[in-house]
Amino acid sequence: MSIKENILNDNKGCVLNNFKLINREEIIDFIKSHNGLLELLEKVYPLLKSYFPDYSYSLLYAPDPEIVSIEDLMLFINGDIKDYEFNRNKLYDLEKEIDNLKVSDSNVKRLLLLDV
Repeated sequence: MSIKENILNDNKGCVLNNFKLINREEIIDFIKSHNGLLELLEKVYPLLKSYFPDYSYSLLYAPDPEIVSIEDLMLFINGDIKDYEFNRNKLYDLEKEIDNLKVSDSNVKRLLLLDV
């Protein structure tokens, strides 16, 4: 079953079901065109739950409006604004852990951007 079929059929085992997909079709197409991105999300999700267990998470496909060749997948951790500084420090630690993750294609790490 393809990634698109998994997501469109609301397959319970797909890691993307743990995120609000802001622009669903674009996200699916982006993941399909970048092997290893889904694997990265599968490894990042447990880390998210460890660092930010009480928040929800959203994904957004974000092409650069000025440079056609630049596109990213934004992962938003929907935190509380009053805890912004504390969460930014935790985000920094999370990003370091993600940098150290072993994935089949480490180049996909540059495609995933995080923000609280």
